[in-house]
Amino acid sequence: MAVWATTSVSSDPPILRAGQSLGRYELLAPVAKGGMGQVWVGRLLGARGFQKLVAIKTLLGVGEDSERMERMLFEEARIAGLIQHPNVVQTIELGEDQGTLYMVMEWVDGEPLSYLLSHLEAADGIPLLVAVNLIGQMLRGLQAAHDLNDAAGASLGVVHRDVSPHNVLVSYSGVAKLVDFGIAKAMNQQVNSTSTGEIKGKFAYMAPEQILGNPVDRRADVFSAGIMLHLMTSGHHPFKNHKSIGVLHSITSNDPAARPSLLKPGYSRTLEAVVMRALEKNRERRWASADEMRLALQRAVPEAFAVGIDAEVEAFMTATCAERALAKREALRRVEQESDTRMAAARSLARVGATAQSASSLRAVSVDTSASDDEPLVERVSYIPTLRPPDEPAAPPAKRVQPWMAAAFVGIALIGALFMFQSSRGPSQARQAAGTDLAQLAPPSTAHVRLEASTPAPAEPAHSSSAASVPAPSAVTQPSSSAVVSPAVKNKPAKARAKAHAPNAPNDLIAPDYAR
Repeated sequence: MAVWATTSVSSDPPILRAGQSLGRYELLAPVAKGGMGQVWVGRLLGARGFQKLVAIKTLLGVGEDSERMERMLFEEARIAGLIQHPNVVQTIELGEDQGTLYMVMEWVDGEPLSYLLSHLEAADGIPLLVAVNLIGQMLRGLQAAHDLNDAAGASLGVVHRDVSPHNVLVSYSGVAKLVDFGIAKAMNQQVNSTSTGEIKGKFAYMAPEQILGNPVDRRADVFSAGIMLHLMTSGHHPFKNHKSIGVLHSITSNDPAARPSLLKPGYSRTLEAVVMRALEKNRERRWASADEMRLALQRAVPEAFAVGIDAEVEAFMTATCAERALAKREALRRVEQESDTRMAAARSLARVGATAQSASSLRAVSVDTSASDDEPLVERVSYIPTLRPPDEPAAPPAKRVQPWMAAAFVGIALIGALFMFQSSRGPSQARQAAGTDLAQLAPPSTAHVRLEASTPAPAEPAHSSSAASVPAPSAVTQPSSSAVVSPAVKNKPAKARAKAHAPNAPNDLIAPDYAR
């Protein structure tokens, strides 16, 4: 199924919810809770739509307990991260996001061994060859943990201390993986998370020395493996008692474990010898290592390790868990679809918000008229992004001044200037000018200005993308150089002529176009 991953680094860990992100991972759904933390199925989101399911473990402790659990999680990640073995769940990383410490591990598509035991309890149990093969796989992973060395090559003396059916995951393809090194102990390290005499693990699968709080080594894990092998092959716990305190007494007493052959008729004597040695109360008489026990199993039940047994184990998992596997995969597909829908909606809202911001901000544009006359006007327009509150009505579009209106305005201004000039001359001069200047200026000038205004001026090279949409100032604000101009205007100084031809307020013509 899944492996553990995430925990928090604050005294009061934040409440996590489906859809929340932790680093580069997205929480999809909670799948289990333990004494130390909560397990989520999560998703790694990579480039170009890459996705990968992972298991994420987060801590549940608060206050002073939180600090202790954080140390335990760090120790678990440190130890498990060093183990690279197909029968140990892979640890991907230990991360922290806004005060939340989390551990990411591979997602195992399968079931805990505890589920198989409880599901098949009323039936005939797990087939013998399958049971022995699964224990053999688990012993391989356990040996990999026991053999773990530091960078200098010295043994770390790792002891799992919680070997039990709950911490062995069996994939639907028949691969057993040891998981949860949350209370594992590196015997040769100066720092560990367990106080002296503190009992860690599940009582029903503990070695006597572990229950009594005495020092433990790898042989304590061998004892736990022996209990599992006994239970899976005989259908009975070797120290079964109706009360928890009774189980503890049975394990710590001098009485030996119940023989499997007495509980299940026809039980193999060679297999029983392997089981009973693993359950020796005196650890000096147990198997010295997980590998030694596994090799003894291979000699006792060679069929359980023969070529082709992997297919038999997979067939057993398919026959036992087919419907559950389909239901689980469908549930995962649904939560992934729901997450995709949430993410698509969030992206859509982000795009809408960005578009609204861009549209509303175009309303605020200022024209810098303090720049020199030689500088192009479009280079002096500054863009001022502003956000309009959602409830504010949009500003009505500014009225655009048409080119013909500008041309007419210029023509009227020229005629008025001519009359004023003629009035300042004598009556005879005015009458004389009326027959010439007015005849030459008024009709041709007006018609010509209208013609020039209706003919688009050649576009000048744009200095920016915004300049392309703005009409050249000369085409809008000034008449063509070929227009007829009165002698009176010609005789005026250059500055006065420029004032007569220029519009009263350049901003009135340019700014509204930008504001649109």
